[in-house]
Amino acid sequence: MITNSTTTIELLAQVSAKESQALPKLFARHRERLRKMVRLRLDRRLRGQFSSSFVLDEAYQEASRRMDEYLANPSQPFFLWLRLLTGQTIQAIHSRHGVQPAEDGQEVSLYRGALPGANSVSLAAQLLGHMTQAGEAAARADMQIRLQEALNSMDPTDREVLTLCHFEELTHEEAAAVLGIEKATATKHYLRAFKRLKDILNSIPGFLQSKPPI
Repeated sequence: MITNSTTTIELLAQVSAKESQALPKLFARHRERLRKMVRLRLDRRLRGQFSSSFVLDEAYQEASRRMDEYLANPSQPFFLWLRLLTGQTIQAIHSRHGVQPAEDGQEVSLYRGALPGANSVSLAAQLLGHMTQAGEAAARADMQIRLQEALNSMDPTDREVLTLCHFEELTHEEAAAVLGIEKATATKHYLRAFKRLKDILNSIPGFLQSKPPI
């Protein structure tokens, strides 16, 4: 079972004692990992209107409102609780703006209701990184399509564990807790998905020269 770190436990005690700087410090410890989640799961059609910082500020305000709820029943690690609130914040933004799942990329998620999925368009863009030099646009577009097709062909659980561990940087234990599976099972799914992804990337002409972040 995952537990909070000693530092998190100490800061939670300070939050409980109403120390004003404790919650900002707690949130700051997890902000960058939460930002990775927002970049993957906020619908790209809204990214011009809402920055990841805006979404995280909204999530922080929700955490502030609901801290007593967590302190009364800390049934999961604080980071996973924050991640859940952040996902709910993204989902609320989607709902307010009538955003439905994109038709051009399968949703990469096993969740139901509370959390939005990442789609293959977002994942492929993450893998491609920043190919912006002259003459690269056509190559990037071709690679993006190939990657989207490859991601969509993966076993759904393999793909979700890959998303959580590689793109969001959750540990295998955290991913297992999120999906309600054993850690060993999560590890098996991750290793299988990562090997398949590497094989796919190696098979795409010109991909290795672009040096994407994997």
